[in-house]
Amino acid sequence: MTIAALKSIFIGVGGSLILAVFCSTFITLDKIIFIMPIFIAFSGAMTGYRLVEALKTKIMNIPVFSFVLGVGGGALTFIALNFAGSYMSNGVLLNIYDLFIYMAVSGITSYLGAKLAVRYFNL
Repeated sequence: MTIAALKSIFIGVGGSLILAVFCSTFITLDKIIFIMPIFIAFSGAMTGYRLVEALKTKIMNIPVFSFVLGVGGGALTFIALNFAGSYMSNGVLLNIYDLFIYMAVSGITSYLGAKLAVRYFNL
């Protein structure tokens, strides 16, 4: 159960970072930071869906577990972006409000992605 949960978190974080790197080829860093919650929302939904897909009947409380996993994915994305941004521009790009936005968006969409997976797999 732990390995499947970690895989689903890293799929979400990796998806957000890949979208950010792809968009950095033709969009400035400030614009990417502005639209990053959209990328995190999509990746958070994939995290919740992947969690339910991998665990199906082995997970007891799907809404709570998927929300917590989404919050963790949002926090990891914040850490990775802050580290990469400070490396690239020699300054901290994100603040604590961004952390809360990332965690809330990722948590809510992870819950919604898990809910979609539950309906799809008739659990």
